[in-house]
Amino acid sequence: MRSFVTAVIAAIEAAAVALAGVIAVAIPVLLIWIVTFGLAAEPAAVASWVAGIWLLGHLVPLGFTVPAESALAFGLPPEALQVGLSLAPLGITLLTAALGARSGWRFGGRGGAGASGPLGGAIGFGAIALIATLVAGPLVAAPRWLAVLVPALVYGAPALLGFLVRAARDEHEWWDRAIGGTQRALDHAGLRSAAALRGRAALVARLCGILLALLIGLAAIALAVAFVVGYARIIELSQSLQMDPLGSILVFIAQLVALPIGVLWAAAWLTGGGFAIGVGTSVTPFETLLGPLPALPIFGAIPQGWGALGALPPAILALAAIAAGAVFARRTDLRRASWPVAVIIPLLAGAFAGLIVAGLSALATGSIGPDRLASTGSSPWLVGGLAAAELGIGALIGVSAARFDVARVREAIPEELPGSAAVRGMRERVSERVGAVAASVQGARGGDRSPRGGADAPEQAPERDESQDDLPTLPIAEGSEDSLIAAAYSSASGSVSAPGSGGGGPRGDDRLDRLDDPDFADQETDVVEPLPRGDAPLAAEESPGAAAESEADEWELGPDAEASPEATPDADAELGEEAEAERERLAARRAAREARAAERAAAAEAAREAEDREAERAAAESDALLAYSWDPSVVTEESSESVPDQDSSPRRKLGWRGVRRGR
Repeated sequence: MRSFVTAVIAAIEAAAVALAGVIAVAIPVLLIWIVTFGLAAEPAAVASWVAGIWLLGHLVPLGFTVPAESALAFGLPPEALQVGLSLAPLGITLLTAALGARSGWRFGGRGGAGASGPLGGAIGFGAIALIATLVAGPLVAAPRWLAVLVPALVYGAPALLGFLVRAARDEHEWWDRAIGGTQRALDHAGLRSAAALRGRAALVARLCGILLALLIGLAAIALAVAFVVGYARIIELSQSLQMDPLGSILVFIAQLVALPIGVLWAAAWLTGGGFAIGVGTSVTPFETLLGPLPALPIFGAIPQGWGALGALPPAILALAAIAAGAVFARRTDLRRASWPVAVIIPLLAGAFAGLIVAGLSALATGSIGPDRLASTGSSPWLVGGLAAAELGIGALIGVSAARFDVARVREAIPEELPGSAAVRGMRERVSERVGAVAASVQGARGGDRSPRGGADAPEQAPERDESQDDLPTLPIAEGSEDSLIAAAYSSASGSVSAPGSGGGGPRGDDRLDRLDDPDFADQETDVVEPLPRGDAPLAAEESPGAAAESEADEWELGPDAEASPEATPDADAELGEEAEAERERLAARRAAREARAAERAAAAEAAREAEDREAERAAAESDALLAYSWDPSVVTEESSESVPDQDSSPRRKLGWRGVRRGR
């Protein structure tokens, strides 16, 4: 009983959907009858055309005869023409299918009792189609039973699909039993992976849906681009029709309901198969061959052939399929599946997508006029096959790329294989090269910091190692101006080591860490020339083991630095003047640093004093508020003499804080 009620409800809903479609078609037809023909046509003929257009939108072909007088008025030979219309305005079809799928999804929420919903919906829609067939009369070019069955399937098939998808998602009991029975049958047949049938089927369905959405999305984008590029031609065709406002609105509505056909033709164009508008025509990415076309503005968006670049659209489609396959494999269990499964799933998804594209292309194929216009649209099997190949192979490449693990392949290379050592050491060499480039970039930030500059300068100091932050810095003797020069030089060049350090100390790395200090930043761009061997040695604290060194009071250049030239009196005088100037400059900078440090210390002290004053003021306010606040813990003593039958010991009661404080 419940199933019967569900079927009746579904039939009523489907009939309402069909009647709504009939009304939507009748509105523009009635406007044409009233405004253009002035009610001159017979009402029966108007009703016949309303029913016929509605049936055409549900894939029922129409046929009619154009009288000789009308043919002559259109510039055709003065003879009767038999015209067939079978290219459906897929906008109406799409709307009906969407409403049917929504109905089936809703009935799927009722469980097994909702299975009668799609059947009842198909019956209700077929009843309205039967009435429309009777009204259309001779316009219908198909048998009556077919004219009733096809519209019923247009509504019922999407409703059934929506019901099945809802049942699979909600895991209805009957669905689980059906899947379990199929798995047992496959298991008895010897198929080892029957237990994974449900998961593998879900992966195929999901990937197929992704590939279809990808193709339709790219086709919609291509159609929009064609409208933008052919905008001038579209406007020219619109002006050539010389339509009044009502005519413009009706032509716009006609093109709007035909827009899904344009999307499917664009999809066929992307695959490389192309489409035709009349016998002997062809529109593909490689070439465009057209004859006389109906004066519809939408035809102004037909692109020209790209010649040798015609392979670009199919390549873009394949690359998009590769990307979709790679993303899909990374987000599902397909990446960890076996290689046979990883190969079969994308190929099956591509094959199913190709079949669906072939079916959709068949819907966008038909007749739009007499003679050569009797063949319009794409070749369904050609377009479907190309789509299956491009989408399936692209998805396979993407899935394989997502499963490819370079580390695992490198580990699988045998040790004794020739060249394996070079392959295994490639990563280490790349890391070393990256480290060298980083070191050179760090050196370039501070300019040329070598003692002499130029090509023979020593290498820059290595990058900072945070693990050495706690190492002691090189002590420099206080009170020596030469020591300041040594400190500045060791900060600017990492290839100079202090006396007694043996070149193995931090070499100024701890000072390089101070480059972020604004007080020290102005020193890093100044390069101080080291004193020659003839000059006085720089004073520095030596390590305990440096006493045995014969030249502990001299600076040691890095291994790549040039040897100092022999000292001469002129050179000694020149270097002495430079050293004196450097001492004065360093002294000025030291005084400036000390002044800035004193200012910062004074500012910090003032801030601390302000904080102390604020804390004292807040404490005083808090004490003042607490002095007269109510506190249950505060009690006062009271004599018990006034209360009979009580001992004379004092009692305690609640009070104000001021009572306790004598206020």
